[in-house]
Amino acid sequence: MTSAETDGQANDKTAARAARRERKRDQSREEILDAARRVLLRHGVGAMTLDAVANEVGMSKTGLYYYFPSKDALVFELVHGVIEAQAKAVQAGVGAAVDGGGALRAIIGGTVESFAPRLDDFRLAFLFGQVAGAGALRWDREQFERIRPLNDLVLGKATEMLGAERAERLPRAAVEPRLMAFLAYLAAIGLLTMKGMVEPMDDPLLYSDEQLVEGFARVFEAAAAAGEGG
Repeated sequence: MTSAETDGQANDKTAARAARRERKRDQSREEILDAARRVLLRHGVGAMTLDAVANEVGMSKTGLYYYFPSKDALVFELVHGVIEAQAKAVQAGVGAAVDGGGALRAIIGGTVESFAPRLDDFRLAFLFGQVAGAGALRWDREQFERIRPLNDLVLGKATEMLGAERAERLPRAAVEPRLMAFLAYLAAIGLLTMKGMVEPMDDPLLYSDEQLVEGFARVFEAAAAAGEGG
């Protein structure tokens, strides 16, 4: 075996060991996030401490610090994961839309479909900061810069489609395209918030999720099409 072949095998083994370490690290990281979510949902915000999470996952607090330097960092990753999954699902739905109104429908429907079966994830992503109280969470600029691109996954394509249509006509609704897309998103968030409010009281809403999504979708499709043919 030549020296080059020996060096090549050594490099391959080194790369394989590095890959195994990375897979193990990713697996441990996901196990910690799952444990944190269980602690949070089982015991509430006050019990969401690094000690509690370390006990849940079965490692020392020092070991936990290797993956997450603070409670804020851990909660951020939980929130980011939930929002990222929802944003990608909405992005796929909007990508299949044929016009701006359809894109708005996809934002509303995709958001509700993502969270309605998992309201705990919705509360974690959108209500945790309110429940935790002022100053309970502090995210830095780098973390906010990771969150903001997710807004573009949800709103970007719809804004582009609405903008192109607006250039062809002046809508009577006269709402800026990005704002209209965001308002559609807020409609879905409001629906989920109301659903989350009444669910624990066993007092369901008068209308089904499907009816509410359809109602919002028709309103926004009409707004997007306003002025067509004028």
